[in-house]
Amino acid sequence: MMSALHTRLFGLLALCWGCALIYFYHSQRIQDYLAKDFHTLVLAGGIGIIVLGLYSLINPQEKKSSCDHEHKHDHDHHHDHDHHHDHEGHLHDHDHGEEEHCGDCDHEHEGHGPVATYLLTLVPLIVAMNYTQDKLSNRGMAKKGLYEAPALNGLDAPAAFTREDLEKRVPKNEEGEFQLQLFAAYWAAGDREVQSIYEGLPVELEGRVAPEKIGNEAGDRMRIFRKIMSCCAADAQFVGVSMEFPDDAKRPAVDEWVKASGILTFETIDNKILPLLKVRVVIPTEEPYSEFLLRQ
Repeated sequence: MMSALHTRLFGLLALCWGCALIYFYHSQRIQDYLAKDFHTLVLAGGIGIIVLGLYSLINPQEKKSSCDHEHKHDHDHHHDHDHHHDHEGHLHDHDHGEEEHCGDCDHEHEGHGPVATYLLTLVPLIVAMNYTQDKLSNRGMAKKGLYEAPALNGLDAPAAFTREDLEKRVPKNEEGEFQLQLFAAYWAAGDREVQSIYEGLPVELEGRVAPEKIGNEAGDRMRIFRKIMSCCAADAQFVGVSMEFPDDAKRPAVDEWVKASGILTFETIDNKILPLLKVRVVIPTEEPYSEFLLRQ
């Protein structure tokens, strides 16, 4: 049977996992993995697991093994062996009341044992919490579309509107540049009507910086990007705009969060239309609450 000690240890294991969920919620690391709509569910799940763990610690119950049967082979067939053959002192006594076979069932069927279970569960958790950087490498981002040409693929395209509508809907910075959402500049390259409105538009884009790997033969470009997700990091998509700098402009560092101002235009590379920001100035900025552009 599973001992009360083991039950308490598994309760402690549940406490560790519940506390890990609460930690991710409280530290805001969760924002890198889940859309905001799901944060409360993680908090509730962590609390629920902690409650179960505490119950196992306070009120452990022994679980009987499937081998806890009696194995009684009462050969009570009363066949009186009247022949009383002694067999040289061996009294041929057929009294199998409680066979010693029952003693063989003192094993607990616990597989690889609780210690291995704790190690296999806790060690990956501790390592992940301490060494995970909460972000993808450049190679990982490339696989998620960072350097791909804009394609709507069933996503909502920017609604058709005029330059006058743009003036009404989109705020401007102190320099009179439109503070455009980066995904709007990215998707505009997939819609010729929107391109005609955005072409030559003075804009300010906010995002994180990555190396540029497309149309960068001169080595004077970088890429500003954001991530979009509808649920969690597994369905994240990266959208980016290439930045071309004047000779005297200061380049930002890779992974730095910036506001990049300049003229938005479009170029054709390998028969694909791509957005391009001709940079006027780039200034550092604070990372927003969530790197993800959440569901619109």
